[in-house]
Amino acid sequence: MSLERWRSYICNSKLKMMELLNVDIKSATQLFSYSEYLAMVSTLADLGRVTGDVQSEGLLKTTEVNLHRIARLNEKATLSASLKGALSQVNTKWTWYVITEGWCGDASQNLSYIAKMAEMNPNINLKLLLRDDNPEIMDAYLTNGGQAIPKLICINDETGEEVGTWGPRPQHIQFQVNALKAEGPEAFKAHFGKKLHVWYGKDKGKSVQEEFTHFINIWNK
Repeated sequence: MSLERWRSYICNSKLKMMELLNVDIKSATQLFSYSEYLAMVSTLADLGRVTGDVQSEGLLKTTEVNLHRIARLNEKATLSASLKGALSQVNTKWTWYVITEGWCGDASQNLSYIAKMAEMNPNINLKLLLRDDNPEIMDAYLTNGGQAIPKLICINDETGEEVGTWGPRPQHIQFQVNALKAEGPEAFKAHFGKKLHVWYGKDKGKSVQEEFTHFINIWNK
């Protein structure tokens, strides 16, 4: 099967799945801008609560750490020249819908870069929605059968068609996650949280930018 036929097959399969599930991502219970999302997560944390269906001290602490990490990346993260070049070529109106939660570690490492990308081009509109508030939408975008987040869905605003997806993490990081999983569930549970952020720290945003440069060039054809 040729690459173009494969892309067409994947796209049609996703559209059929969304039709079967009667899913329209624009019908999310609530869509947030990036600033609205951060304000909402921060306000909940100040009240001792977190986004999502589960409330716990562990998730609250994780959310608070995530907010500090996001604030730091918002200030210091920069985009590569190649990524800026790819973004500058986007002349079609897109909306990037990102399924996320405030306690998600991968989201805290990637959202700042995604927001900066959207800011680079007025044709890209970034909207965030909460996973647990939108189970039907999440179930249409599972990763290996799981509700992994963040998950970005790029929609062509003019046609309403899905252009592409990304997430929940760069493949370079995913390979290391898979290797840790292979060590067994106990090792994964004990070390995943700490190692995940060590991997991201060493990567310094390189992988997510390389992937988006690649995908944006494909999506923009």
